Amino acid sequence: MNFKSLILLFGVVIFTISCKDSANKDKKSKKVTLVGTVANYEQDTLYLKNITAKNTLYKDIVYAIPLINKTNFNFTFDLEEPNYFQSGRTFFYLTPGDSLVANIDTKGRDLASFTGKGAEANNFLRKLPYPKGGSYWGNKELSANIKSYKDMPETFKIVVEDRLNVLKSLTNVSDEFKRLESSRINFDYVNTLKSTTYLYYYKLRSGDITEEQYNTLTQEASEYLTPFMESYLKDFNSTDYLQLEVFQSILYYLKDDSFRAKLNLPELSEELKEYIVTGNLISEFSKEGYSKAFKEKLNQEKSKIKNQEYINAIEFKEKEYEAITEGSPASDLKFNKLDGSTVNLSDYKGKVVVIDLWATWCGPCMAEKPSFEALEEKFHNNDNVEFISLSIDTEKTWKKYFEKNEVKGNQLQIYRNELSDYMVVSIPRFFVIDKDQKIVDVFAPWPSSGKLEEMINNILNK
Repeated sequence: MNFKSLILLFGVVIFTISCKDSANKDKKSKKVTLVGTVANYEQDTLYLKNITAKNTLYKDIVYAIPLINKTNFNFTFDLEEPNYFQSGRTFFYLTPGDSLVANIDTKGRDLASFTGKGAEANNFLRKLPYPKGGSYWGNKELSANIKSYKDMPETFKIVVEDRLNVLKSLTNVSDEFKRLESSRINFDYVNTLKSTTYLYYYKLRSGDITEEQYNTLTQEASEYLTPFMESYLKDFNSTDYLQLEVFQSILYYLKDDSFRAKLNLPELSEELKEYIVTGNLISEFSKEGYSKAFKEKLNQEKSKIKNQEYINAIEFKEKEYEAITEGSPASDLKFNKLDGSTVNLSDYKGKVVVIDLWATWCGPCMAEKPSFEALEEKFHNNDNVEFISLSIDTEKTWKKYFEKNEVKGNQLQIYRNELSDYMVVSIPRFFVIDKDQKIVDVFAPWPSSGKLEEMINNILNK
């Protein structure tokens, strides 16, 4: 072999090795590794939901992360491109190739800590405000100084500027992350100005002002504050923002023609309009199930939607909810008892089962509880019906509640994710299952309406 051939062969070998190395790097770069701990959590599985814009509403991608001793995790999965994720109150921004040590706490996202590759973006997300808590109203130091709605624009601009400066200082994040987070900061400012209820609610509650005065003050505040929002909403007409929690709140205002007119804002894009229509329909599923009246409305509204992915999402929901309509078999469930033992729904076969889904943190649930207990008392001597108060609190919280409160009736507990077959999005919810373990109604009337008692009597008298 001459020298020239040897060089050529050597080059081929180097090229082949380089290609293999490149391929291996590409393969490795699609992996994301999460190692860490979760505090104040009682389940043996941690759930991580992909909330990136293209998955919002019409696609659920949820990773079930096994926990060791309900605390530690070590999880690796494939990811094609950067995506936002959520686990409880904690948000993540994960990029292919990230190897992150994440210590999170269910009590608050600000209690989390991140190190390793990808840490900078995720540490920034630790300080995200809570839109349902009025966004920047959560900054107690600043909000305590606000005496009038006229103080709000300049006071809360301080938070905006601080957050933008921190965002600009990040060096190991993408331009796309900065673009999205910059918009989030602006949207949180708008949401803060829209949350004037925090200025007057406690005065109303304490009796310092009447409800009429409260309504007048919040209306005055809204009229004064709306013009300050214009420059923060220059760029809103993109489905990219659907992955930002606060944008869901802002969208509620943006769909109002009169609100946009006051700020000289353009019409919503067709994509956002269809998103709203689809979201409303899917929300109605969760409120009333697949009733005949809703089915008629659904067919009418669905004909207005052009986006095939949204149509697919609605049709998928139809199939899910059809599975829990009257006459369908009731999926079995395992409940926890106060004494530490368990019991299954199927163990009550032969009886009509009436279930009250509740939690200690749910105001409407606690308000409805006395009506459910009174109804249970009416049927106390009837062996053909079983009333179950089913808490979706954590087992620890549930047991602690009954250390201070009387145990009335059959008190059981389950985790919400174990109710996935029943499409439980909100509570209170009431289930009625017949003696053959067939569904009568898993969107049954509330006890206080009197209609639940009527339904039970009709079943028993058949």
